[in-house]
Amino acid sequence: MTRRVASAAVVTLALAASPAAAADLLWEVENPFRFFKRTSAFDLHERAYKAVRGAAEDPVPGNIVWRTERRLNDPDCRDASSPAACAATAGRNYERSRLGWAAQTLDVNCYDRNARPRRYLVTCDRQYSWGTAKEDTILPDAHTVIVRLAPQHLASAAGDCTWTWRPRRGGAGETVRQSCAVPLVIKRVPFSTQRAASGVAVAVRLPDGRELVDSHIVVEDVLIVAMGDSFASGESNPDRPVVFSAGREMVYDPVNTRDEVATRSMRGAPTYGIASAPEVVNPKSLPKRLMEDEERGLIYRPSSAEFQAAFDKRGAQWLSADCHRSQYGYPFRVGLQLALENRHRAVSFVSLACSGSDTVEGLFGPREPREQTTGPNAQRVVVPQLDQLTELICRPGAPRARDAVYTLPTYAHGSTSIGQQTFTKFWCPPESRKRPIDLVLLSIGGNDVGFGALVAYGITESAADLAPIAGLVGRQLRFEPHVARVYLDVLDRRMKALKDALVDGFGVDPSTVLHNAYEPVQFDETGRVCGMQPTIGLDVHPKLHYGSARVQEVSDFTRDLQARMECMADARRRPGCPRLATGSGTGFRFVAEHTAMFARRGVCARDPQRTLADQINMMMPRLSQRIDEFQPYSPAVALPYGKRWRLIHSPNDAFLTANTHREGISPFDILQPAYAALYSGAFHPTAEGHAIVADAVVRHARDILDRRAIVDVR
Repeated sequence: MTRRVASAAVVTLALAASPAAAADLLWEVENPFRFFKRTSAFDLHERAYKAVRGAAEDPVPGNIVWRTERRLNDPDCRDASSPAACAATAGRNYERSRLGWAAQTLDVNCYDRNARPRRYLVTCDRQYSWGTAKEDTILPDAHTVIVRLAPQHLASAAGDCTWTWRPRRGGAGETVRQSCAVPLVIKRVPFSTQRAASGVAVAVRLPDGRELVDSHIVVEDVLIVAMGDSFASGESNPDRPVVFSAGREMVYDPVNTRDEVATRSMRGAPTYGIASAPEVVNPKSLPKRLMEDEERGLIYRPSSAEFQAAFDKRGAQWLSADCHRSQYGYPFRVGLQLALENRHRAVSFVSLACSGSDTVEGLFGPREPREQTTGPNAQRVVVPQLDQLTELICRPGAPRARDAVYTLPTYAHGSTSIGQQTFTKFWCPPESRKRPIDLVLLSIGGNDVGFGALVAYGITESAADLAPIAGLVGRQLRFEPHVARVYLDVLDRRMKALKDALVDGFGVDPSTVLHNAYEPVQFDETGRVCGMQPTIGLDVHPKLHYGSARVQEVSDFTRDLQARMECMADARRRPGCPRLATGSGTGFRFVAEHTAMFARRGVCARDPQRTLADQINMMMPRLSQRIDEFQPYSPAVALPYGKRWRLIHSPNDAFLTANTHREGISPFDILQPAYAALYSGAFHPTAEGHAIVADAVVRHARDILDRRAIVDVR
C-alpha cells in the first residue's frame, strides 16, 4: 500500500463524524478452531451447529454438543433401528456417514500423526478463503476476520462500498472499494496477549455517503489444554473405525493358518467343524477386517508378510495412535463448542491426553504407547505430558532454569507396597512462556487406582482367565477393590504434586482447571449394576461375563473414588473429608453433573423401548453356516457412531470399532480376541457419551472465560 492510501485510511477513521453502533457492522473470525487447518473442517461443524441451535436470540440449548453430535453422526438411512435395517434403507451418503465425521478431518489439522514421536506442529499452515498463513500453534500473531454490513444497512446499500481499516495499536491501514453485498475479508487482524495491542478499527462509506465505524474489532483467543487419561483421549472412538468384511471371517487359532480356514471365503468353503447354527458358534471365529486382497479377489496366505502388512493397513486410524487419542474426546468438543457459539473468539487447542496414563506414568513420567511399538516406524515411549506441554509453551531457545523436584508415591500394579519416586522438572521462567493457559481440561486418577484391573475383576471369575494377556502386557490385569483402596489412600499426594507442577511450570490458576468425575459404566437400563444378563455385550470371548456381586463391589469403590476426588478438589465441598495432602483442596473445579446422565445407560444397558431388539444388536456378529450369513447382522454394516441407548462401549463394541491387536505375535493368535476386546476401549464412553460430557464441561468453561473477560475489560 502507498503512503498516501495509508494516511487516508487513518484520516477516514479518525474523522468519522458519527460512529455507528457495533451492530451496524457484523464480524466473525474465519476458521476459529485453530486445531483445524482448513476452513472446510470447521464449516462441517458450523453447519450442524446452526441446524440444531434454534433461534439466535434464544439461549444456547443445554445439550447443544449432543445435538450437534447427533446431526453430524446420524447415519444416512431411513431406518436406523438396527445396522441391517439402516443398510437396507441407505441413502447416498450412507458409507461416509456410517464411519463418522472425524474421518473427514483426520488429516487436515495441526497435529503430525506420522512423526515419531507424534507431535503438534510448532507452526501450522492454516488455510483461509484468501490463501495460507503460517501460524504458531500456541500463540498466533493474527487472525482472519470477515466483516459485513448488518441487514438493515445492506438492504439499502446498492452499489460499491469503500472499506478502510487499520491496526488499533498503530501502523499502516488499508482501503478497498468493492460491492456492498460482498463481505470484507481482513486477512490478518493483529493479536497480542495484551488486549490493547490487538485488533483493528474499521470504517465503511456507503454509496449514499453515510459512514459506519467499529473501532474495536478485537479477537478473543483462548488457549485450552487437555491432559490426562483415556476418558479424555477419546479411547474406543477412533477417528476412522475399522471396516469389516461382509464375506470373510477370521479364525483365531495358530494351527488354523490355511487360507480356507483363517481367512476363508464364505460360499462353498468347508466348515471345519465351525458352528452349524447361529445359536452354537465357534468362539474362535470372529469378524475380519476388509483387506485389499478381498477387494482384488485374492487370498493372502495368513503367515505371509503381505497379509500382515494388509491387515495393519486396515487398522483403525487415530489422531494419535500411541495414545488412542481422537477428535471424539470431550475436550475437542468443548473447544469446538466455545468457538462455534462466539464467533468473536478463536480457540487455540492442544490435547495431550493419553490412554493408560496415570499421574506417574503419563503426566510426570513416560509411558508405553498404546500401539505401533514395533517395526521401522515404531515409537518406543510416549513423552510425559508435562514435558510435552513445556516444549509447546516455552519460546524457542528459552532457558529451562526453573528446576523443581516432585516426590510421588509409587507401586507395582497389583502390589500393596507403597514406595516413592522423585521427578525433577526444568520449567522455563514466566517471561519465556509464549502465553498463559486459559483453561485446563483434566481427567486423571482412574488409572492411579487401577480402573482397568477393577473392570477385569467385574467381568472374570479369576485372574487365571486373563493370565495369558497379562503375560503379553507385563502387568497384573485383575485385582480386587481392596487393593485399589490402598492406592486411593495415596492419590491425594499425587494430585498435590500435579497441582504444584501446573502452577510452577505454567502459571496455571487452579480455578481454571476443570477436573472431570468419571462417568459410571456399570449400570443397566433399570439402574442396577450389570449382571442380570451375564454375557450381554461380552460374547466376543467365552471367558468374559458379569458377576453381579463383583460388579457391586467395584461400583461401591467407584462411589468412594468420586467422593475422595471431590474432597481433593475442595475439602469444604462435602462433609466427612479426611485429612489429605491437598489440604483445603487443589482449587480445581470438580465437574460431576454429567454422571447422572449415565446412571441408566451403562455398558450393559438396553433401550427400554425395544429391549429385546437392542439386546440382539448387542451380540457379536458371527457366521451362521446354516444360512451362510453373519448373524444378527453383517459386521460390514456396523454403526460405530450411530445413536445407541448405552453410552459406554462394551467389549463387543470395542472389537467392532477399534479392533486393536497385539503387535509382535500372529494376528491369528488365540490371545488376540481378548486383547482386541479389552485394549480397544471397552468400558469407555461412546462418541455420544463424550458429547454429553462436553455439554456439562462447557458450562463451567463459559463461566471461567466470562469471568476472565470481565477482568480484561476492567
